[in-house]
Amino acid sequence: MTGFAVSSSERYAGAVVIEAVVAAGPEGAIELVQRRIGAFLDAVGAGFFFPCRRREASRVEVRAGTASVHARLDVEDLPVTALAVLGGMLADCRHHDVSFRSAHALLGRREHDLLAEGGVRPAAAAQPPFAVELPPDLAGNSALLVEIEFAQPVPPDVGAGLLETLALWDALTLAYPSDPDEPVEVSGAQALFNDPRTIHYQEWVWDNAELEAWDLIVNLCCTWHATRPIARLHFE
Repeated sequence: MTGFAVSSSERYAGAVVIEAVVAAGPEGAIELVQRRIGAFLDAVGAGFFFPCRRREASRVEVRAGTASVHARLDVEDLPVTALAVLGGMLADCRHHDVSFRSAHALLGRREHDLLAEGGVRPAAAAQPPFAVELPPDLAGNSALLVEIEFAQPVPPDVGAGLLETLALWDALTLAYPSDPDEPVEVSGAQALFNDPRTIHYQEWVWDNAELEAWDLIVNLCCTWHATRPIARLHFE
């Protein structure tokens, strides 16, 4: 499979309960699965799945047992296709010799099999309130540069938090393999403010990943824009 369909038409509000049961894996397998699920829940709260937001006063709960991980989060307007991103992150665990007995998410009374790949991921916002610049030629090396230019200077303490949030995207990218039989390679990230208004984010290795993963950065910027207006989002 190459490429992913994108959709955000169906949304959910309420409790999301996640359970993943590991069938086999090396030492540290449960910790790996726990980190993947935790990164996904953090990404939901951060705004990568715009317009989704975490419900006020809700707590993120992630508990690990000897062979399973359980998690819970209360949300508003979650695109149901976001669960396919979590499923892809868990599917990537097979490249670390981790296999699952089961992995599912409960949305109210509706159960989603996280291991059933549908090839659908959340779409980017249809009309972002800022310029989005895409490269005219997508051929080239496996490096990736992203620049996010804010309308006003960003205070250093706020900027540090934005860079920490943006780093979650590395784990989300694992759900977008060009070749599902090979792992996505994401490494060597460099994130800093070029100037008080512009984030410079570069992946020196960004390989076997589909460009639909960029949609999540577009959505994150839409979330940020509500409180800290963005002028330009650039990919190359």
